[in-house]
Amino acid sequence: MNKNVKKLLNLQEIDNTTREKKRRINRLEKRMENLKNEIEMIKDREEEREDNLAKLKQESEEKNRKVDDLQDQIDKYRERLDEGIISFKETEALEEKIQHSMDRMEKLEDEAIDIMMKIDRTEAKREEQKAEAESKVEGKKDTIEELEGKKDGLLQELKELKKEREDVLSEIPDRLIDQYDRLRASTNTPVVQVRNRVCQGCQMSVSKNTVKQARSDQGLATCENCSRILYVR
Repeated sequence: MNKNVKKLLNLQEIDNTTREKKRRINRLEKRMENLKNEIEMIKDREEEREDNLAKLKQESEEKNRKVDDLQDQIDKYRERLDEGIISFKETEALEEKIQHSMDRMEKLEDEAIDIMMKIDRTEAKREEQKAEAESKVEGKKDTIEELEGKKDGLLQELKELKKEREDVLSEIPDRLIDQYDRLRASTNTPVVQVRNRVCQGCQMSVSKNTVKQARSDQGLATCENCSRILYVR
């Protein structure tokens, strides 16, 4: 096998290894991004739950305030009645207002009790939800940290491959590098084996002379069909 073909094969292996490691880094980055998005979703859901609980408490306070306001109004009506210097018609009107206010107050008190019970149930559940959310977030953060470590390792390997590639390139004539790069632009396998007179790149037959050239230590053999650089083991 031509020594330059061996170097081109080495270069191809480096390039394909580099390509695969970059793809792995890309997959790691996507997975980390997904995990970060999942963490944000958990935090958003927890924030929404806290907002809902706060709204319940606010609603409870409003109900109790309305009950207090109604009680104050009832007390004022009763004070008027106790004065005893109002007409029968006014007395009837006040008693009707008192009854209406009491009915309304009773309903509001029932609603306030229902809300308080809901708040108690929600708060009891929130502790469990918080602990579960925190555990999920921590687990995802640990996974992200682990993935970051893998990514750093791959980046270091890419640096080493880059240096190795530069060393190999320095040993290959520029014209062959140009030929390799042109092929590399359209295929990940610019250099392929010819086996039983068949190019293993395009799976097409090549001439006997091409096979002979591929066996030679001199010059480069290329496929008549796909232009890949050929070699014979």
